[in-house]
Amino acid sequence: MVESRHSRRGGPLLLLASIVVGLLVLEALVRLSGFVTPKPSGYAPVNTQLAANRHENARGYRDDERALAKPPGVRRVVALGDSFAWGVGVKFDDAYPRRLERELGQRRHEAWEVVNLALRGMNTVDEEAKLTGEGFAYEPDVVLVGYVLNDSEDENSAEKRRAEDWIQRRREAPSSRSLLDRSALFRMVKIRLEATAENRRRVADYVSMYADGAPGWVAGRKALKSMGARCRERGIPLVVAILPLFGNPLDDSYPFAEIHSKVAQAAQEAGAKVVDLLPVYRGLRWDLLVVDGYEDEHPNEIAHRIAAGVLARAFDDVVPVAKTAP
Repeated sequence: MVESRHSRRGGPLLLLASIVVGLLVLEALVRLSGFVTPKPSGYAPVNTQLAANRHENARGYRDDERALAKPPGVRRVVALGDSFAWGVGVKFDDAYPRRLERELGQRRHEAWEVVNLALRGMNTVDEEAKLTGEGFAYEPDVVLVGYVLNDSEDENSAEKRRAEDWIQRRREAPSSRSLLDRSALFRMVKIRLEATAENRRRVADYVSMYADGAPGWVAGRKALKSMGARCRERGIPLVVAILPLFGNPLDDSYPFAEIHSKVAQAAQEAGAKVVDLLPVYRGLRWDLLVVDGYEDEHPNEIAHRIAAGVLARAFDDVVPVAKTAP
């Protein structure tokens, strides 16, 4: 009877000890793997945060100095957009507006300027105001709008609040975290669960931003129509390039393809030539097209180069090559 009682007590203790040892082994393996130390993804071989790379002109744009009057014999593009067109995370000469200027000159054997009026944080409404208030003064032959899916955000959108929450959590002081956060195993599980929940919330928020009655999307469609009308009045082609959100797989699982279709339809109804860049990037590894997938999902120089090449070819449809060009 004594041995039986000891064996009954020993069973749970042995099980508990086995669990503890297993968890300690897993903890050691996770620490050795370095999983909880985020590793840079993407391809950004240069330090693009150096002040010398900002290259802002006297008007505050990331561009060369541009006279309002168009030089004789030069064709001009006025480029509008947000941080993608501005070129966050890439060198000045690698942003797609700069690359487009070079591509057009080399491809068409003509003198082209791409006046980049993009500013970080702009949306479609801001871009319409920028075009009306300043862009047309540059006498453009083409107006190019770089459309990113957060362009329909408004101050009250769910995605804006989600992004602000995420930034706040990233800034959270280590001292405010629990004792469990000292465990690499616990942090690994926590990171996986949080990432899954965050991604689902992000997808749902973007879908809600493009509901028919969403205020930001209503205002964005109106701004696109206004830009199209103002360009038609002046006989200037409007090109809308739709860029994907690069921090997502660019295969059939890309969650925002339907939103691309909605934006393309709205831009076509506004009279624009639409260049949806999603099919161009299909099948490419997203983690090689971003600056740093953990810290910065902006497109890197490879993604910018691809976009510029596609846009240069698309311009043939809206601005015929001069007969004198070879």
